[in-house]
Amino acid sequence: MLKGKKAPQLPQKILDTFSRTRGRGRPWKVPHPTVIGRAGNYRYIFTQVWPALRGPLIAARNEQEVVQALQETAKPYAHDFVPLASDILYVIRETKFPKRSKAQIGFLADSLAGRPNLEPRTSRDICGEARSTERTKSPHKILRKEFYIECSCGYQGPARDNTCRECGAEIPVSIEELLIR
Repeated sequence: MLKGKKAPQLPQKILDTFSRTRGRGRPWKVPHPTVIGRAGNYRYIFTQVWPALRGPLIAARNEQEVVQALQETAKPYAHDFVPLASDILYVIRETKFPKRSKAQIGFLADSLAGRPNLEPRTSRDICGEARSTERTKSPHKILRKEFYIECSCGYQGPARDNTCRECGAEIPVSIEELLIR
């Protein structure tokens, strides 16, 4: 063997490994589905108590007034929101806080959904991204799957990537197909 040549080194990263992490980028502090689900729950709660809670909450100047407003007007849910009093005050004092009731409910619910681990803006971004992906899904569904499909949008013909060629509706996975394979 020649003295000037080195032996080949093993690669530091093998190509066929399975990564248990989420992937590239900074790891999530809170799973996004948790934030989205919590925002939905908060929207439901605020929709019920907002007519009585809106006035005292917007008029609040400090955390004690926020806690008092929550305990007086939202008694069944006060234990959920009293620990978030400082965050609620911060969110309603933002310059982008909406003027209309329905928009205020959504803004506050989306902002508080990630607390205490996420900032209100990040939480709103996560919820907005989830709503936009939900809106892009097709309302149609596949009625029959063969070599040709028949969709509820009226398209009949060959499928492309297990979706309708016109509307993009996905073919649902059934238990029967899983048992056959």
